[in-house]
Parts: sequence; structure tokens; C-alpha cells
Amino acid sequence: MPPHDGADEQADWAAVRRAWGAGFPSDYIAFMSTYGAGGIDGALSILPPEASTRPADSPDFGGMAAETATMRHMWESEGGPAGVDSRPDSVIAWGVSCGADILGWLTVDHDPDKWPVVVWERHGRPHWKIYDFGMAEFLRRLFAKGFDECPLSDASLWGEPSPHFLHWREERRRWEAGIDPCTGEPDPYFGTYSA
Repeated sequence: MPPHDGADEQADWAAVRRAWGAGFPSDYIAFMSTYGAGGIDGALSILPPEASTRPADSPDFGGMAAETATMRHMWESEGGPAGVDSRPDSVIAWGVSCGADILGWLTVDHDPDKWPVVVWERHGRPHWKIYDFGMAEFLRRLFAKGFDECPLSDASLWGEPSPHFLHWREERRRWEAGIDPCTGEPDPYFGTYSA
């Protein structure tokens, strides 16, 4: 999955640490410096690190704070993962699927590199699933069909041998130029949308 040139998010990791009360896993930090935030084949959004835990009042996509708030709300309203003795504030979101799944970390260890991935799978039963490895390994296994079954509600990336990453700035540039971000082809509906 090749990155785009200049995709580094240039995050202020000290400010992110202060806001969230913890450092972030090294594989996520490396992903941000290599790829930045954006989408994979239009099926999975990787959220940018935010130096605030308060959701922005913005029409743009949710962001880390907003998706974390949603994930915590789901925990409060339906209960968290089975067998986990923790509170809703022990999750931080890092991704959202096109099937409305929320991917995050279960932050119960002092070492962020030991945080397992937790998924709230909208169409899964049970909704909550925990994977005892980090974000990068989760993505690798998703692309390689390295799970017993697809861990997401949508199987678009399940076993995808050549996923394509698109940085959010490039996605926005394409939309504004009338180009479909996923295909790179002219968008036949460009100009017919209203904001």
C-alpha cells in the first residue's frame, strides 16, 4: 500500500499526549508519519490524531474525538466487550469503516504498544470484539484474510492484496476538481451536489 508523497500529518504528539492523557502506539505514529490520515479504498477511514478530546463542531467527517465519543456512548448504552472490567473512557477510536464500524484501542495498559485493537462492529454479534495486537497488524491481517472471518461489517478490504491509500488532502483536492476520489476518473455528478 504505497503512501502519497508528503502525506505526513506533522502531528504535535506532545499536545496529543496532553489531551488524551497518554501517548499513542508506535505503529499508529509511524502510520501517521508515512501515510497520514485518509481512506483505504473508500472502505476504511484512518482518523488523524487530535490535540483535543472534544468533538469539533464541523460538517466534516467525525475525527478522532467525535468517533471516540460515539464509541464510548455505545459502551455506555449497550455495555462494553464481554469480560472487560473497565469503563467507557478506556477506548480511543482510530478508524471508521464504510459499514459504520468503529475501530479503536482498549487503553487498559500503561504501555500504548500493548493496547489491543477493539472493534465495535455494527452488524456483528456480539458488537464488541478485541484483537490482541496493534493497528498495523490488524490492517495486515484484514488485507491478508488473517482472521477466521472478516472483522468488519463490510468485506470490501477482506483479502484485498493491493489496497490503495488516499490522504484526506488529496481526497478533498479530487472532490473539488470534479474527480471521483476512489477511481481517479471524472465524477459524472460533479456540480450537481449542493452543500
